[in-house]
Amino acid sequence: MTTEGNFENINVTLGDPAFDAMLMQLNHEVNSSNASEYNFMGNLTQEVGDQVWAVPAYLSEDYALFFLYTAIETGDWVVAFSEGTQTDGQFNLGTPLTTGQGLNRLYEKNPNRAKMVLSFVNDLEKAGEGMWRMVEL
Repeated sequence: MTTEGNFENINVTLGDPAFDAMLMQLNHEVNSSNASEYNFMGNLTQEVGDQVWAVPAYLSEDYALFFLYTAIETGDWVVAFSEGTQTDGQFNLGTPLTTGQGLNRLYEKNPNRAKMVLSFVNDLEKAGEGMWRMVEL
């Protein structure tokens, strides 16, 4: 993936630390009318909080990662990720991660699945649903 900024091309790829700064910004909100467009591998996108929608990206016995479709402080909607944990029978989502951070963490656990999830996110861009941008961490 190549992003332009400050008159230079920066090439960042999945697995590189610099990829952590990549964020997929959506062109519109996710709501009950369009949430099904963001389902992943047969899992349904569900509202888990005010302006927060989630769907599993990867589930295994020892690791869970969820897509988060949410509004950020600027009002923009983004594709973020959150790691899931189970404590005392209660399932919780962790602190949101940028799109790149989430993908890089998944890449450490399962590179092939990370590539599949990245392909899904890239398809959102190709369909005109959003665009990649680099953010400061």
